[in-house]
Amino acid sequence: MKNQHVRARAIDWLDLSAWLDPCDLDMPPPERDAEDWRRLYGVATAHLVAPSLYATLAARDRLDGLPEEIREALALLHQLNAAHNNRLRALLHETTERLNAVGIQPIALKGAIALLSDPDSLDAARMLGDLDLWVGATDLPAAADALRAGGYHLPVNIHPSAWSWTDKHHAPPLMHPSGSGYVELHRRVFNARVPSEVITTERLLCAAQGLEWRGVRLRIPSLEHRLIHNALHHQVSDQAFASDRRSLRQLFEFARLRALPEAASLDWARLLRDLDHVGMGEAMRLNLLATRTLFGQALPPGVRATPKALAAEGRFWWRLEHPALDRWLARHWHWHVQAERLRRLPRRLVTPAWYSLKYHQLKRGWFTKSAD
Repeated sequence: MKNQHVRARAIDWLDLSAWLDPCDLDMPPPERDAEDWRRLYGVATAHLVAPSLYATLAARDRLDGLPEEIREALALLHQLNAAHNNRLRALLHETTERLNAVGIQPIALKGAIALLSDPDSLDAARMLGDLDLWVGATDLPAAADALRAGGYHLPVNIHPSAWSWTDKHHAPPLMHPSGSGYVELHRRVFNARVPSEVITTERLLCAAQGLEWRGVRLRIPSLEHRLIHNALHHQVSDQAFASDRRSLRQLFEFARLRALPEAASLDWARLLRDLDHVGMGEAMRLNLLATRTLFGQALPPGVRATPKALAAEGRFWWRLEHPALDRWLARHWHWHVQAERLRRLPRRLVTPAWYSLKYHQLKRGWFTKSAD
């Protein structure tokens, strides 16, 4: 029974991906019983794809085959997510309108792009936390001033001293006065873990596509840049490659981007050569291997799996089937992260804004514990 449960962990990932598969909605995935669906529901909610699962099941006309409790839970999550995304869609429109008023056309990043789709489309079922808009380092002060003039403000858990914190790729989040959501204005596409040469400002602007949307003007990165951003944000910025973790939501989005017709014309061999030049090629290969395993997407022409990428892909599945060892390795990773933070401490100590920021973080944490 224990071995069956361990194997089920991997099977659940594969079966859930089959239900989500963006390439073939007509292919019936394997049937599952009530207990199986409870596990699939757990994986879907943990990886923030439950609304997408509901939308895909509806598109396949397969909702009636689910246990009633699972169907009702997925329907509720889909409904709540749709309402949340409608609020974020209104926030995106107002934010873009305010930025346009001061001559700035932002570039929508990540989930913000999904809000530009038809609200009833599969893309619109994506779960979002915030809005990511690239404005560039030059326009960021004017963009932030325009939003703050409209009542946008720092969340209560972020002290104003954080506004001068400049070593991140985006400014501190700005909350809409209604509390309906917040915006992160990006000065760079990636954080410091990804070399800036991967997507330079010049290349981003040159390739971005302008868009008129409900009376406002914004831009969308090219498909190549969206694929690169998704893969490297997941594998490098979020450290999925180093930690052997995977985000099914990110991989699902990557697979949907690869399934677009225009993706067939991408020069993947050239793309990977460019990424290899700055040490990021293996991260992209791992994303390609992961979506090959989960969604059956063949490697693009001219792309070969390297031993390093194959080993990283194998480790994920191996750890999935050995939970006890996975927990031990997860603790090892935790201490590795703490050691990295300690290594960066000397630079923090000579950054004046760091002291004020840490003081208010510790003060907030102390009062929270006292209240408990």
